Amino acid sequence: MNTKEWNLIDKLISKYRLSVAAKYIEKDDIVLDLGCGVQHYLLTCGKNKFKSGYGLDYDVEGCQKENITLVKHRCQGNLPLENSFFDKVFLLASLEHFEEKDVPELFSEFYRVLKKGGRVIITTPTPRAKPVLEFLALKLKVVTAEEVTSHKHYYLAEEIRNLAEKNGLRMVKTRYFQLGLNCLYILEK
Repeated sequence: MNTKEWNLIDKLISKYRLSVAAKYIEKDDIVLDLGCGVQHYLLTCGKNKFKSGYGLDYDVEGCQKENITLVKHRCQGNLPLENSFFDKVFLLASLEHFEEKDVPELFSEFYRVLKKGGRVIITTPTPRAKPVLEFLALKLKVVTAEEVTSHKHYYLAEEIRNLAEKNGLRMVKTRYFQLGLNCLYILEK
């Protein structure tokens, strides 16, 4: 997602979110960071933990360096990725930016690209985060307004569970963090 204009508070929030999710990377994993942003923090910070990492985002320039491959893609429809290829798919602070009509197909693609036993790790703000984020962005102007105003939907755990189950995935963990304003979901194929 468009993370070019992040300020210090955005970076601190992102760093904490990354620390919550990155601990699920294991040695020899092949990981996908969907909506990795121009900074592709997960891939950059985790490059010594995984075997290879792929980042998809409409805002990156396609390139390959070391064990990281970046692909410019809008992350809609069929993803330009092999079947049963990834051990982990990460979607960090990105799901809320997708049009709701595109999300079921996205979950179907998770199932397609994951190996058996593979996991999807999602972080997304909860519905109770909406007024807080809007206040911080639009009134106090301490987080980037463009990021917050581009949120399409704030997901409940039950919505994530339903999307997972309809697409052959099972929710194995739900963990709230940042005072309940964000949630980590782990889905398994």
